[in-house]
Amino acid sequence: MFLGIDGVGKRSAAVRLAMACNCIRHAARQRQSDGSSSDNPEEFSDYPCGQCSPCLRIAAGIHPDITLIQPEAGVIKIGEIRNLCRILSMKPFEGLKRVAILSDAHLMNPPASNALLKMLEEPPEQTLLILTARQSADLLPTIVSRCLHIRFNPVSRPALSDALIQHHGFGAEEASVVTALAGGSFSRALSMKKATWMSWRGWLITELSRLGSSPLHTILALSEKLSKNRDALSDIFEIMLSWFRDILIFTCDPTHVINQDHLEQIKEASLRYSRRDLVQIANAVKSAQAQIEARTNIRLSMDHLLLRLWQQRNMGKTGIS
Repeated sequence: MFLGIDGVGKRSAAVRLAMACNCIRHAARQRQSDGSSSDNPEEFSDYPCGQCSPCLRIAAGIHPDITLIQPEAGVIKIGEIRNLCRILSMKPFEGLKRVAILSDAHLMNPPASNALLKMLEEPPEQTLLILTARQSADLLPTIVSRCLHIRFNPVSRPALSDALIQHHGFGAEEASVVTALAGGSFSRALSMKKATWMSWRGWLITELSRLGSSPLHTILALSEKLSKNRDALSDIFEIMLSWFRDILIFTCDPTHVINQDHLEQIKEASLRYSRRDLVQIANAVKSAQAQIEARTNIRLSMDHLLLRLWQQRNMGKTGIS
């Protein structure tokens, strides 16, 4: 079971492990050494080789003994798990080991989870099952207890920044902002590459910076606009949290501000909020995010959040409690 946030390479590592289990060059090397094991790490520097026929076909997703299960419409259903169990009941077609990768296994519905449990209780020989998930708490305890856990840490900021600059065309300033917002997720960082995303982020920060001076009808119009952008809700909340976090820490250490390209706006905003206000605002943002993830009405949740932020900013001026 590979555990960790999205975008840290869990599925890529699972594919790489499937290649390692079926690499014929490494198998030939083992036969030449009479199968004896070695503690020399240099012997594994090119393992898997990535060049033999099984490695190439696994990387391309066309090897008959490697099965990848992914959620469809946000769920893995029992039919997919039953079909997987049928496939795994057979011996490998041509490879050394059958490998099944269940990507986002935490999205299995209860019947699918129970069907998989039977397979885990009596796993076939020459078979490896790899489950990827954000956290073990999202899966049945009986499934969790039958797996070896390998945790993937978020990608460090320096490593992520270097990769974005060297291989994906990011500028130094852009990479600095993106790595701070990505939270250690490589895929999330790449999704921010679009120029429209950066300009949209700038627009949202500007709207947040003038919440207190906006009339009530403008606040409600902003709520309507944000609520319609369902696919960007996760980004919206992350930007909100990073903005108010920056205001909170600016007076302590400006060098740790995430949104360095909006430093002047953050400096001005830090004069308008108390630390207590900012802690309450952060809690309100997290609460709204949790409500929406629990499938409550998006517009009502966003209305409530923005009105609360507006109220928090205007309490001193209007006497609202």
